[in-house]
Amino acid sequence: MSNPVEQWQLQEVMSERASAPETDIEAALNWEIDPEAWKEPHAAAPHMTSLVQNFEELYEGKSLLDGLKTPLSEADPEFLDLVKAYWAQMKRDHSPLLPLTAGAHELHRLSAKDMAVSLDRMNEIMRTVFDWMISQGKQPVPGWTTWNVGLPPELEELLED
Repeated sequence: MSNPVEQWQLQEVMSERASAPETDIEAALNWEIDPEAWKEPHAAAPHMTSLVQNFEELYEGKSLLDGLKTPLSEADPEFLDLVKAYWAQMKRDHSPLLPLTAGAHELHRLSAKDMAVSLDRMNEIMRTVFDWMISQGKQPVPGWTTWNVGLPPELEELLED
């Protein structure tokens, strides 16, 4: 027969184990519906990967974000992580505003109209993240106070059609 202290300790451990999976499930469900999860790009619910990891697993170093040129190549690394997290959250949430692809090679295989739509949506993701970081007192891109990247005029025309 066990002593009462050992029985109490065993019950305590078993009750913690019993509640942990339920808490994990609740945390995962809350995280999966949190519209602001992207604002903590490296956070994740228990037993899940972060939004940045989800993005990087999808595009394995072949994303449009990997080839950004100056001055965006000088952007705060947090900016790009937030962009990846926001993109991954849009994919997770099946957003109709999700760009058609983040893959650099896939983008070039799209029709001109689809490419324009995808780049416009990517630009909107970046603007949203940029504006949020500015509102937090951060500097996403050195020297920039507003998001001033637009589409080339020929792609803008395709969006108007």
